[in-house]
Amino acid sequence: MPAAEPSPYDVLGITPAATPPEVHAAYERALAAATGAPDREACTTAYLHLRNTGRRLGADILEYAAPDPSTTAREAFAGVAEQRFLPRDAPPPPITTLVVLRRSTTAEDHREPPPTDTTFATPARFTATADVLPPVDIPR
Repeated sequence: MPAAEPSPYDVLGITPAATPPEVHAAYERALAAATGAPDREACTTAYLHLRNTGRRLGADILEYAAPDPSTTAREAFAGVAEQRFLPRDAPPPPITTLVVLRRSTTAEDHREPPPTDTTFATPARFTATADVLPPVDIPR
């Protein structure tokens, strides 16, 4: 993967809040400090981007844009393929147990009567009761 191109602000050593005279002064300093043709070319390109208001806005948008999600996900899960989720000795769970769990959940959903009026009613098995709360010590 190619390295990311440096920001025009980084090339000239300024912040996004720099005024046009500050951009020009930073360009002069960076050009004087440049040692080779590639450095001078990078300084000139950065200055041309930041001098033009439309290009500067584009540089600001790209600077703070979210990274590409496919690249980010690929980097985040890079080592997952090498890891095993189950030990080698453990057999995989039978698919019938998963299907039975799903059938029982579905059957339980269909046993509850649908709401009769137009307002939404929470099924009885999902209503909150005090027995689901953890015990709380009340200071005296």
